[in-house]
This record gives sequence, structure tokens and C-alpha cells, in this order.
Amino acid sequence: MIDALISGRLRGAPSFRTATNGTPFASFRVSASDRKGESLLCSCIAFSQTAIDAVQRLSDGDSIAVTGEATMTTWQGNDGTLRHGLDVLVHGVLTAYHLGRKRKASEPTGGDDERGPL
Repeated sequence: MIDALISGRLRGAPSFRTATNGTPFASFRVSASDRKGESLLCSCIAFSQTAIDAVQRLSDGDSIAVTGEATMTTWQGNDGTLRHGLDVLVHGVLTAYHLGRKRKASEPTGGDDERGPL
């Protein structure tokens, strides 16, 4: 198991289902680029309701950061080349939506800030 913090872009629409035991979950893919610009596809699954709620607000191409347990995977592509990726059991999600809410909450109210009136 690898503890991972991965940032990238959502690829495709997330899928929301319920397991046979009644537990809701979300599955989605994140494309992350390395420093050479090559993409690595991460297959993600989230059981945390907070993470599921965050992913529900996103659509294909949106920026996302996930934390969780990662496992390396290897498969053969349609063209016969060997490909690599990560399977991630997601514990936390951070999106631009979260950043906007945090920024708005930290803004002063009433037009005054610590430097005085505007």
C-alpha cells in the first residue's frame, strides 16, 4: 500500500452505485501528469460520504485532488503496449469548489479589513 496525494483532472463522468451490503460508493478516474508530461490514469473508488458528495459536483475535465491508499497496476493496451496506472481507495477529495468556499469564508465582511475601510 502506498499513501498517495494525487492531483489531476477528472476523466469521464463519475459513477455512483450502492454495494450489495447497502453502502453507497463512487468510482471515477483521474488523469495525473508526471514532470515529463506523460499521463498516468488513476482508477478511484470512494466510500466516504464526504468524498462522494465532492465528486458529485464535478464533471469531465474538472480539477481534483485525492488522498488515499494506492496500488500500482499494469495492463496491456489495445495497441499491445504495456501500460501502468494506480488503483486508489480514496479517503479525501479536494476540488476547486472547496477552495472557493474556503476563500469566501475567510474574506472580511462589511467592506472593512484589517487595514481599515476600502
